[in-house]
Amino acid sequence: MDQIDRKIIVILEHDSRISVTDLADRIHVSISATSERLRRLRSSGLISRFTIELAPAATGRRIDAVVDVRLARRTAIEPFDSALAGLEAVVNALHLTGPFDYQLRVQATDVAELDQLLTILKSELGVAETNTRLVLRTVHGFPRSAPVA
Repeated sequence: MDQIDRKIIVILEHDSRISVTDLADRIHVSISATSERLRRLRSSGLISRFTIELAPAATGRRIDAVVDVRLARRTAIEPFDSALAGLEAVVNALHLTGPFDYQLRVQATDVAELDQLLTILKSELGVAETNTRLVLRTVHGFPRSAPVA
């Protein structure tokens, strides 16, 4: 990977829908060379997908929260992971070290939906303890990818 590949990645992080023509213009490389670089970045696995980011308020999910989760002793990890995938309010899940086993990013339509989610976690999915914090705002420029080495 060289400086041109790094430029491509930075541009795509900000606008993954940019056309190859516009991308080529911005990095001052031919369209065919830009296409080839994109193909290599994808086939190498460095770029795994192109995606969009929805504004939670526009989707009707105005409650944004972070929920730390401690599983009960005998709760199995794999079934819990699968169950999380079925909870539409859970938009991100991290399995962690430390006093809590997971950190969930939750976007709920209202406090009642958040309460219902917490109840399901505790009563049906083997969660022993939760710690929930409401997100006031996301700092501009985050989330972001780690810089390419």
